[in-house]
Amino acid sequence: MSTDINHARGRFEGTLRGLRGRRLMRVDYWDVHNFGPEPAPWDFGDWHHAVMGVELGTDRGPVTVTWTDTFYPYGVEVLDEPIGYRPASGDEGPERVGPDGEGVRAWSSCLGSPVRGAECWWERFRIGPGRRADDSVAGAAYSIDVPVAVRLDFPAAAVWFVAGMPQLSDSSTSFIPADEIMAVFSPDKMRSLGFDDAAFLRRAG
Repeated sequence: MSTDINHARGRFEGTLRGLRGRRLMRVDYWDVHNFGPEPAPWDFGDWHHAVMGVELGTDRGPVTVTWTDTFYPYGVEVLDEPIGYRPASGDEGPERVGPDGEGVRAWSSCLGSPVRGAECWWERFRIGPGRRADDSVAGAAYSIDVPVAVRLDFPAAAVWFVAGMPQLSDSSTSFIPADEIMAVFSPDKMRSLGFDDAAFLRRAG
């Protein structure tokens, strides 16, 4: 693993550890500006489509859960900063899209509570080998670990953030990893996304 990737993983895991003990006060989902007559849907019951990412307002400042290509390919990223530091802004830039109304209920047992634990699910991807147009090898194959999901534990519940792109015509199907964020509230939904590790699906005691 290269020095840059080692540094990125160390920073990532340090930020994740730093969430423990923070009290969650607010949750905001962000998406690109919606030009349609109706707001883009985000509430799908046991999961929410946060799209660009989530800003978690905590008692020690904002935290962003979004996707980046830090580790390649797309993976989940946790940043100790407001989400507004990332996307370009302006009249047609990203905007807050939720959660509001009934959709807040999924977060009700977490708001006002401290983060008791934070874990990441890493997957190893094999990339390449790179090939030229004549099918000759241009670069050796290599493997890389990518963070594809994060679990935050609260005293009464757990929430998973997945770098995944749901197919809204068939909400049981999602591309993982991808350049969108899903907030998931049940182990059953996580299993349907292909996560089958019992330890990762169980809230830490």
